[in-house]
Formats: sequence, structure tokens, C-alpha cells
Amino acid sequence: MHEPTNPASAVTFGVAGHVDHGKTAMVRALTGVETDRLIEEQRRGISIELGFAPITLQTDQGYAVRAALVDMPGHERFVRRMIAGAVGIDAVILVVAADDGVMPQAREHLAICQLLGVTDGIIVLSKVDLLGDGQEADELLELLDLAELCAGSFLADAPILRFSTRDEARWTTDLRLAMADVAARVVQRRIGQPGRPRPFRMPVDRAFHLRGRGTIVTGTAASGSVRVGDLLRTAPGAETYRVRSLERHGSDVESFDAPGRLAVNLAGAAVSDLPAGTVLAADDAVVVTSRFDAWLAVLPSAPSAIERRQRLVVHLGTATVAAAVVPLGTATIAPGQAGPSQIHLDTPIAVAAGERFVLRGSHLDARFGQTVAGGRVLLPDAPRHRLDDPDVVARLTAVATGDDEAIVANVVALAGQNGLSADAIGHAVDLLPDRLDRVISKLAGRGALRKLGQPPHWIAPAALAALEAQLLSAAAAAHVAASSLPAIDPLALGRRAAPWLVPMLATAAIEAMVRRGALVAVGQGVALPGFIAQVDVARPSVRAALDDDLVRHGLTPPTRALLCAAIVERLSREDVSENEVERGIDAMLNTGAAARLGGDTVIASAALVAMAAAVVANFADHDGFSTGDLKELLGVTRKHLIPLAEWMDAQRVTVRDAAGRRRIRARALEAHRAGQDVLGH
Repeated sequence: MHEPTNPASAVTFGVAGHVDHGKTAMVRALTGVETDRLIEEQRRGISIELGFAPITLQTDQGYAVRAALVDMPGHERFVRRMIAGAVGIDAVILVVAADDGVMPQAREHLAICQLLGVTDGIIVLSKVDLLGDGQEADELLELLDLAELCAGSFLADAPILRFSTRDEARWTTDLRLAMADVAARVVQRRIGQPGRPRPFRMPVDRAFHLRGRGTIVTGTAASGSVRVGDLLRTAPGAETYRVRSLERHGSDVESFDAPGRLAVNLAGAAVSDLPAGTVLAADDAVVVTSRFDAWLAVLPSAPSAIERRQRLVVHLGTATVAAAVVPLGTATIAPGQAGPSQIHLDTPIAVAAGERFVLRGSHLDARFGQTVAGGRVLLPDAPRHRLDDPDVVARLTAVATGDDEAIVANVVALAGQNGLSADAIGHAVDLLPDRLDRVISKLAGRGALRKLGQPPHWIAPAALAALEAQLLSAAAAAHVAASSLPAIDPLALGRRAAPWLVPMLATAAIEAMVRRGALVAVGQGVALPGFIAQVDVARPSVRAALDDDLVRHGLTPPTRALLCAAIVERLSREDVSENEVERGIDAMLNTGAAARLGGDTVIASAALVAMAAAVVANFADHDGFSTGDLKELLGVTRKHLIPLAEWMDAQRVTVRDAAGRRRIRARALEAHRAGQDVLGH
């Protein structure tokens, strides 16, 4: 026998079944560990909290599997703890006592394991010594009708092993062999999973203080790896703690690869910092949300259908929270049926794509204390949907049932015009990162996803087409509203067309439309192709006065209002109106004789051209220059300096780094050295 190093060989068994059916005694016989550690448990003779015990199994393939047994409480009052223990298990050992037969909690535990996605296990018939031996015992066993209990479930073809605490050696050998067979199947399913591992994530099922070591948390790690010294954060809560030490199966280790049972010693943490329902994770491994989309399955045994906005209790990971359940596309989901739903949680919890959950009756419901449904998370941080939108229903169904490409394409489509970054898609789908990268690349290659903005967001083609149509419509409306303006500010156009959109994405969409010719660039703005501003030309004296004033002010221009007032006063003998001066300013802006600077300030274009040439000439041989250097060159106050510097950045004459220093762009340098206009006009 040798100990494997492949993390795929770590297997977790859940031990489930009705109270007082011998689960704890069986675990003790297999491992020598007493999992009822609480005085109250030992006094009452029932499990209240989760118990854990390691075991080594020898497979027929010639390698050993280090497994963990999770002894789950069987009393109906402690189903919440049973569900917490069932999270992340690979297989279940369902225990049924021969003297009692199939009891309610055995049925509920099996249903919960089915809802949580467990697909393997064995059945153990305990207390068989009470039946005696021979044909009579076999006949009694047939009356227990275990086949009926497991019909239609993942245990339908599972082996049935006998066990008794009397003459334990007689029964444990066969039980170990059966467990080893299950473990080998689990390992085989994991071998060969491609790609980088997901970030570390472990729902915490227990937190306690150990004298001399501090706070210890335990759980079944769902994904990723962790090393001593790593920083992990809590979710919810977002507190960060350093990993002081790790323990696996009772032994200290320097690193751990999921899945499997793990104890983590956290430096600086208090037990109160890690209440039930906390997830310990690498940064950004989970989303904390109060609303998620799910594929919801109602148990055939449920007493009634789930209706819209029905109050139930969600058990997800080790968290338990009240929620309103909203079926989508249909008013109800009947027993035995499944469909997309949105879950509105009363309290935000940590949620990961693909996680399984269980729904039980709340104290407001006649089904209080009953397991009625469960499902799988489709979108961890979902937008609100229209209840009967067939497109939403179809897309969520595709996320639930489609292949990887269908999942990613529909998740992005559900995000609408804001799309999703690659990291956000990673949170929204249950795919290994390398696999996700390949899927996105394939979808983009055939045009099923479009990239927009920087950092890039992915958006569905239909959503992008709708956005572009909205931008064109908004541009047309803006031209009608301000026919004297030759261009529209891109940010203003984005706000007008889609106020809900991230500004960066609106700007990126507009730039793409300019490159394609759907819009044209006019100065710092954009316009529809062929649009000509309706300029109302002012009398020559107004234009001459405007030219004179703007040239006189140079790089310290007035606001539009001050400029207008000064010209009206200067030409008071000609009875010039404020409206006529305004039209004259618009004419200069439209013809390019003047430009806007910093919003409401008007400056002579010639002054800007001369300034840009002077800046390039002065700093052409410098690696960079500060705002103070620019101020010294231009001789202006900060009031005008900052807008002038930002104008040069926008005109791609200069570029500013993260430290606030600027340098001359290569294109402007080349134009200067060739004796050309540095603005490229």
C-alpha cells in the first residue's frame, strides 16, 4: 500500500440516516474515532453536531485513498446541520436500521443528497444481529423494501451491506471493500480534469478556539489550493486572515489541494468572525449576493407546488437564510417538475456558480421543517428579470442544459448591454479558467460574442446592435435639438442613449462606430455622416470683435458668458443683442476658428495650435515633464493649466502616466521633426 499524492484521491463520505440507526457506532467501528464529542451528545446518545473521522481505503487498483467520514445528525431537528455536512461530499453511506426499517429521516437525507448532486454511495443495513441468521432473516430484510426507498435515485443500484456492532470484524471488511470501490470511482471521475484550478473556496461548517493555536475552522473544501502563509478572506464579511497552519486527516501539511476535508488555523481571527454560513476563500473566488438565478427542482414527494414569491428557507453551502422564490415563465413549479427561478435572499450570502442548494419550508409555511425542493445556481449575481419574458426563460434553460459554449453565450446575453468582463464571466459560470478562455475565443471567432472597451467587456451581438441603434437615434435627436452645433460630446451621447450603461462602454461603442463610418469624428465630438450645422452668421463687426478678444486672451480665455457680455458692451452703439453674439460664437466653433476648453470656456484655435507646437518643441528631448514644468513654460494659472494639459492629452499630443507626469507622443514628435503640424491637421 502507498499513499497517493494526487489530490483527486481525496474522497469525502457522508454518513446519513434516521436518528438512532447506528451511524456513529458504525463510524467508530470503522475508524476508532468517537465522533460524538459533545457531553450533551454522549448523555442523550444522539448526534447533534457534525462529526468527522479519517479512514484509509485500499483500492483494487493498487493505491490507497485517504478518505473522510462526515457523521451527520439524524434527528429531524438537526437537518440544518446535516445539510451543512452534506455540502461537498463525494458519496453517501445511507444507514437503515434492520429493526426500524425505512424511517422519515432516511428518506429526507436521501432526497437532500440527491438535490445536492451526490451521485454515488452505498446502503448499510445496521443492527442486523437483531434479525438472527438464515432464511427467516432474509425474508425480514425483504420486507424492509430498501428498493422502494432508493427507486429512481442515484442509490437505485447501490450495494446493500450488512453491519452490526456485535462482531464488528465480521462486517467491517466487506464495508471497507465497498467503500474502496466507491472511492476508486470518484477518483477515476476526477482524473484528467484539464486546466488551471479554480480559486480556493471552503464553506465553514465549524469554528472553534484551541488553546495555544487560536481559531480553527473546518470544512469540505470545494475548489482550489491553499498554502501556509496565504491570505484568505471571509464572505460575507470580507475580512482577510493569514493561514497560520493547515491540518488534513489529523496531520499538519504545508499545502492543500481541494477537494477534501481541511482544518485551517487563521492568525488574528476570532471564532465570532466566522459564523455558520461563512465561506473562506481566495480573493474573488465567490460573489456575495442577495439574488441569484437557479434551476429549481421540486421533489416528487413535496406536498404542493412552489408558487411565486413563496417564502422558503435556502440552505446553500453552510448558510441558512430565508428567501422568496420566484419561478420564471410559469406561476408555479409542481412536484416532480423543474424550471428556472430567481431566489431573493433576505440576507446576502456567498454564492458560486454551479453550487447546489436545498429549499425547506419556513415557519410561515405549512411545510415548515420539510425539504421540498433544491437546485443548482445558474447566475450567482443575477439582474432582475421580467417574470414572463420567454427570452429570459430560454436563456436560463440553455445555461442549465446547454454545452459550455451555449452556457457562456447565454450568460453574456443575460447581462444585456453592459456585458461582462472575462473575470465576471468566470464568476458566472462553472468552468475551469483554461476551458473558459477557449470557449470565449471560439465564440468571439465566429461572432457570437463581441469585445468592447478597455479593460474588455464581452457583449452579445444583439445587445450591441440594439445599443448602436440607440446611439444613432440619440445622435439624430441631438442634432435636431442643437442644429447649430457641429458635433455631440460622446459622453453626453452615451448618457442620452443609454443612461444605465457604464460610460466606458458607451465611449467604446461610439469609437467603434466612428471607425466603421456609422458616425464621424468632428473635433472632440461626433456627428451623423452628412450632418451640416445650421450656422447663423453674425455681422462682420461681431466676428471681428470676437476674433480680437480671443486673440487678446490667448491661453487665458474667458467663459462663454463673460465673452458674450464683453462683446455686447463693446458694440453697444450698434445695438448688438446677446443672441447675435451667441450665434457668432457658435459660428466660430462650427468653423473651427474657436474651440471649447473645459466645458464652458471658449479659446481661439490658433492659440491652441501655437501652444501645442511650443510644448512639443520644448519637451521633445525630455523623457517626461511635470505639470509644474508645463506651468512654467505656458505662464498660466492652474485654472487654465489643467484644461490646457487635458486638451493636449485628448488631442493625442501628450500622454499622462499614473504618476502624473506627461511625455510627448511618438506621432507628435515625428510631425515636429518633419516640420509638420503636431496636431496632424
